[in-house]
Amino acid sequence: MFPKRRRGLLASTSGLVLTVLFAFGTGCSKGDSGTDFGDNDPSLVVAIGDSITFGKHDMGIESCEHELRTVVGFCPRLAALTGKIVINEGECGEQSSGGLAKISSVLLRWRPSVILIDYSPNDIVAGPSETILNLRAMISVARANKTIPILGTLVPAVGDHAGWEPFIVALNARILALCDEEGIECADHYKAFVNDPGYIDSPYTLLDADGLHPNAAGYALMASTWRRPLMSQY
Repeated sequence: MFPKRRRGLLASTSGLVLTVLFAFGTGCSKGDSGTDFGDNDPSLVVAIGDSITFGKHDMGIESCEHELRTVVGFCPRLAALTGKIVINEGECGEQSSGGLAKISSVLLRWRPSVILIDYSPNDIVAGPSETILNLRAMISVARANKTIPILGTLVPAVGDHAGWEPFIVALNARILALCDEEGIECADHYKAFVNDPGYIDSPYTLLDADGLHPNAAGYALMASTWRRPLMSQY
């Protein structure tokens, strides 16, 4: 059970999302740049991915209860940076195959103008090739819906998860290549982390003690890294 203070925060935040949704409505189908979003809402963005998209370990919170999605991770921070409604559809433990299985229903439910796709160290068993196949398929589904897909690279792993780093590096190289091939934007979180002066001094400036999930500062950096490719669509 959460303390009453946190329950109030969750309730008020959820109410804010609903209020903003009502205020914006469906809007027009084109951004200022002339991008055709079809019947989708130019004010609305959805993020799908694993526990890092969800925001696990932000502010020390290890729970994956869905009611936390409006509070933790990069989504609320990105909303504050952009003025967009950013819906968090991250799911702890999810692999890219799970993202492919649900992307159509997510797009149908929310009708977002942009979808942020960030998968996944959980694919380590399946391997980079399987992840890229699933990401390519998700790009196709999003485009068919007139939703703009943006991919994210995986953040680095250290400490107890240092053994995951070779997979992350290999997959990130292929994600960046896929973005170039498909002509879409990519948020390079790995580059942002490893080039951050604080991270260079100590990775735990941006990562939680488990060495895999970002901490609050890391999620803030992820939000700022998503901002440029996201706003370039409008």
